[in-house]
Parts: sequence; C-alpha cells; structure tokens
Amino acid sequence: MAVNRVEIKDFLVFKGDFAMDFCPGVNVLIGSNGTGKTTLLRTLYGGCKWRPYITDTSYNKPLEYMFGVDSFNQTGGTVDITLSDGFILKFIIDSEGKRNYPDNDKQVKSIVYIPEKDMLEHSRGLPETVERSKGEMSFNNSHLDIIQKARAVSQGYNEPLVKEINSVIGGEIYCDGVNFYMKRGDSKVSFSQEASAYKKFALLARLLDNGSIEPGSVLFWDEPENSLNPELVPVLVDILLELSRNGVQVFIATHSKILSEYFAVSRQKGDTVFFYSLYKEGEQIKYDKDDRFDLLVPNNLTSEPVRLYEKQIEKGLGGNE
Repeated sequence: MAVNRVEIKDFLVFKGDFAMDFCPGVNVLIGSNGTGKTTLLRTLYGGCKWRPYITDTSYNKPLEYMFGVDSFNQTGGTVDITLSDGFILKFIIDSEGKRNYPDNDKQVKSIVYIPEKDMLEHSRGLPETVERSKGEMSFNNSHLDIIQKARAVSQGYNEPLVKEINSVIGGEIYCDGVNFYMKRGDSKVSFSQEASAYKKFALLARLLDNGSIEPGSVLFWDEPENSLNPELVPVLVDILLELSRNGVQVFIATHSKILSEYFAVSRQKGDTVFFYSLYKEGEQIKYDKDDRFDLLVPNNLTSEPVRLYEKQIEKGLGGNE
C-alpha cells in the first residue's frame, strides 16, 4: 500500500495549509535547511506506523512517538495521509493542544525509516534502557525503531539484492540478537569500527534479508548520501530503483546533486521517479514538483554549483586580486 497524498495544516514547521501528492515509485525531496524535508518524512512515517513497537497498546500516539511529546507546543494542527486505496489516516491537535487520534484501523504493510545518523552501533541496551525509563528518558524514537527493525531475525529474503550489497562491502552484517558486527571470511569486527558508507549498505542488506523491506513496503531514508564516496552513489541509486520495481515505495530527503541526478539518468522505461523542491515563502512551506530534476524551481543543488563556477571564473580573471 503506497502513500498517495498528505495534507497538513499548522503542524510544526508547516504553517497554514500544505498538501503534496506522491508517486508510487521513488520520491526525492530537496530544499534548503529548515524547509521541512525531515519533518515531512517523520510525519509520513509516524502516521503510517500508527501502532508503535512498544507493548502498551493504549499508547497509540504515533506522531508524538516520532517527534516527542514536547514537540507539540503550538495550538491547532492537522495531518491527513491518504493511502493508495483511498483510506485517510487523520491526526489532530485541537485548539487546547490536546491530541486526538481518530480510530484509524489501517496500517501500511511494512514501513522503514532510516535516519541520517547511524544507530546500530548503539544497539546494545539502548532500546531496553529507554523502555525501562517509562517516558522519563527523552529520545528520538525513529532511531529506536531502526534498531528494532535491524534486530529482526535473518530470513534469507531478497537474496539477489543482498548478495549484490555484500559484494559492494566485501562482507555481511551479523547480529547476535543485540550487537551488530561485520563478517569477512573468518574475521568479525564491531559495527562501530566499520566504514560509515559500508554501514549504510550493510543496514539496507539486513532490512532486506529479514523482510523488513518487502514488496508493498514504504521506505523513508533521510540523507542516504552522507559519508558515501561519489563512486558508491550510483550503486545505491540502482539498488533503490530496483526496490521500486519490486513494489517498494521510496522517499528520499537529500542535499546531494549527484544522488538526485543519478536517479534522473539511471531510471529505466517504466520507472516512476519524481523530484520535489521544498522552499519557504514567508512562513509557509511550498514546493515545486517535476519528473525532471533539471526543471525544478527553485533548485539550490544546481544553482550553487553555478555560483561557485562564476566565482572561479572571476578569480581566474583576477577579480579578487
């Protein structure tokens, strides 16, 4: 089940009315800092998640779960998420700041949110410590979610893609139930000692292998390009495009021109890829949308290299001497 549309009113950074339609394939979000890219990913993930991992079924407040209860200090605010079958997930903060979550009975088959920060090296004891604190310990729960997803037992799913990823990193990820390691032959090293880029690929392989990402899933990934050498970017793009061909809806928030352009040039006939440029007009968040990355307006990922080039030309002509 895919996410078709979101409508937001006065929710966190989204002041006034905001609405965005999405494609069932790959959705690439760009924009300056503070334009709501990460907030949008977390909102969609928290909304689709509905029932969090914690066992207390009375705690059915997914957006608070993703952002923390202290995040909602404004009055008013609504979020409506329309799924591909027309069902709408609704979340409301009323004029007194109280939370009202109608009886949504839908849940997307499988959803994964990969945060910008690597979390698997912090796996040992962190989710258990937060749970034992019974709300006294403040922590971004999207970070806890990815640890729990990755801890799920290996099932041998998605073998071709997992093998492809393992060949890129020259090994495979291993979990003893709590701690994560990288295995290469007979050697095993702690995940914290692994190269950052390889940890990203290894995490993706783990989520594919244990079935956390499967046909019908929705994958949200915040800045996947962080720590990646440019030569690995097209490899990652090809893997994500292949996932979309297998029925996984993908959402990416990025500051990388290379990553965005590789989605534009690597897609094949039948692939659905759309690009979204979020920007501020006054206090309101707005956006431009196109299936061509080079036609987005504004597009600071393309405009800044032009400015840099102009400065280089100016310096070459002696403009700064």
